Amino acid sequence: MSNGGWPEGSRSGDRGRRPQYGNRDQSDPRHRRPQQGANPWDKSQNSRSSDEPSLLVPEPYINGRHLAYAVLQEYDRSDRFVQDLFAELDHRHHLSSKDRALAVDVASGVVRRSRTLDVLLESRMTRPRHNVEPDLWRILRVGAYQLLFARTPEHAAVDSTVDLCRDLNRARWTGFVNGVLRNIGRLLADTPCDGPSATSLPTVNGLWRSLNESVFADPAVDPAQYYADAFSLPIFLAKRWVTRFTSSPANTDLLAICFQSISPPSTSLRVNSMRSTAADVLTLLTEAECKASLGQVAGSIHLDQSVRLESLPGYADGLWSVQDEAAMSASQLMNPQPGEQILDMCAAPGGKTTHLAELSGDQAHITACDVATGRLQRVLDNAARLQLHSINPQLIGKDGNSLPDGPFDAILVDVPCSNTGVLNRRPEARWRCDESSLQELVVLQTRLLLQACERVRSGGRVVYSTCSLEPEENRGVVDAVLSAMREFRLDRECLHLPGLPADGAYQALLKRS
Repeated sequence: MSNGGWPEGSRSGDRGRRPQYGNRDQSDPRHRRPQQGANPWDKSQNSRSSDEPSLLVPEPYINGRHLAYAVLQEYDRSDRFVQDLFAELDHRHHLSSKDRALAVDVASGVVRRSRTLDVLLESRMTRPRHNVEPDLWRILRVGAYQLLFARTPEHAAVDSTVDLCRDLNRARWTGFVNGVLRNIGRLLADTPCDGPSATSLPTVNGLWRSLNESVFADPAVDPAQYYADAFSLPIFLAKRWVTRFTSSPANTDLLAICFQSISPPSTSLRVNSMRSTAADVLTLLTEAECKASLGQVAGSIHLDQSVRLESLPGYADGLWSVQDEAAMSASQLMNPQPGEQILDMCAAPGGKTTHLAELSGDQAHITACDVATGRLQRVLDNAARLQLHSINPQLIGKDGNSLPDGPFDAILVDVPCSNTGVLNRRPEARWRCDESSLQELVVLQTRLLLQACERVRSGGRVVYSTCSLEPEENRGVVDAVLSAMREFRLDRECLHLPGLPADGAYQALLKRS
């Protein structure tokens, strides 16, 4: 992004730049992520010697913890998404759906809550963090996550993590791992807890666990440090949110946003209005013994359990797509009409594109653009499954200069963003953004919105969309473009706060006079 180009995956919610430091503060060199190929870890009796074998889980993976560790190991070594790593490693095991779900929960949860895990682990150890090998620290995170946040009994979480050491040919680590994890277990208290404090650990769905000692900062004295450590947020983001979302005495908005950022994501389906209704699809799901309910947005269904989506009735027949309720609002805000010329500037993977086609009765002329052939193919695959015919793909250059000129009746520009509204859905996102990259994104977002406004006809409309909560990326970009293009006005805007009830997102409708 620094060269002004249009990044791969230029879509609201796609990947951002991964910082070259760890999950604690960049200003603290103890927590910086080691550079590829470097070995900054202190030499100690536990350092791996050059003649020891590499720490690889034997294949095929025989349980969910093996798969979770393998995914986390590759995640730490590369710059890739956890969900992509699971897809790649799926052929290396024959695990049941239950074991795979455990692996997804543990791996995603460790990435999502790594800062909190590190704070708690460091509080239980006399050895400094930099004297613990990265592989050993990864094992400790896996065990601590199961103890603190998974539905794993304490003895099973400890024993299975100790067994993981042996499976990795590190039997000499078993005593250390056993001791640290049992200390973590002893930290948990049985006393009730219902709000932020130095001894309050947030779990999921607004629930708390009490600790026997003050591990976190006092939220009354240093709220940003507390929310950063307890909710596993970068300190820069915690400072932003504490400043912006503390208007009510009980901080209800702040707590809802923070809890949403650490909770496993729910799944919503958008019913294809060209082929079915929400009531009919819900009946199909219920008959297949899938727990589901009608969503709050018309045409949406909320799944109340984790299942393989491709196995559900209606998927192969194109009766529904996976899309969050907040994301559905972008296409609804545009209100596409039959016969209109519509441009989706950053179309892949096609959720909003296909929604535009459905809302227009598959009678609009939709040009779907993206910078990678593979990503455009995903748009076409989704359109084909949904049996939609009004979408025409167009490959464009990364600088965006090869965008079609138009003029168009309506344009959707769903920009790359910081993803701060969907941190639960993209566990890596919180560690890939800082103030510098945020400003780079604002420059890119402003350019994309300007390009959209230049291509819409008089009387036409532009919908600007992000899945960010940050004002610079949202109203800030809109105001900058409105000041440069006086013929446009802001007709409507909507900020969806995460957890109230869906993902976080921002949408603005601009109209040209």
